[in-house]
Amino acid sequence: MISKLKTECGSQFTNKLEGMFKDIELSKEINESFKQSSQARTKLRSGIEMSVHVLTTGYWPTYPPMDVRLPHELNVYQDIFKEFYLSKYSGRRLMWQNSLGHCVLKADFSKGKKELAVSLFQTVVLMLFNDAQKLSFQDIKDSTGIEDKELRRTLQSLACGKVRVLQKLPKGRDVEDDDSFIFNEGFTAPLYRIKVHLFAISSHGG
Repeated sequence: MISKLKTECGSQFTNKLEGMFKDIELSKEINESFKQSSQARTKLRSGIEMSVHVLTTGYWPTYPPMDVRLPHELNVYQDIFKEFYLSKYSGRRLMWQNSLGHCVLKADFSKGKKELAVSLFQTVVLMLFNDAQKLSFQDIKDSTGIEDKELRRTLQSLACGKVRVLQKLPKGRDVEDDDSFIFNEGFTAPLYRIKVHLFAISSHGG
């Protein structure tokens, strides 16, 4: 397919596409190599799996970097992968694109266990409720470091959409500065694995 495009449109057109395919193939090899590495075998906790797509700047669309304070468990994984990667490819630089990260979380509800397919930002917010019953908007903002608009849409998706794994107090569609959130222990759904879709970014001030 790429060779046909190259013939029709020229190599300039297909360079990025070829680079993307190479990145995907190389990422598979890197992840396999990481799983077999001494770093992964001796330093990683069991029960958490991690897969990293290493993408070359220039081949892919650019995304503005977005800060987030990761839970300790995820920070450890990133650090161990970085140590492994830089020992294999010295002189390179890794920059984590937090807005593109996604996770599958195992959650215990009163009516049974579920798997939640969520963004990295949704993950960071939900993991706060491992150690707290109730959190204010400001608590969550201070703990996660997620930018205001991104945090509001993340909380909307978790508490105001079709899949409400959090409850917002008081009820309402918009996330306000004085809102609080609790884990919705009574959440139920017919499927075992549930995708929690993100809301579009609203123009909420704040």
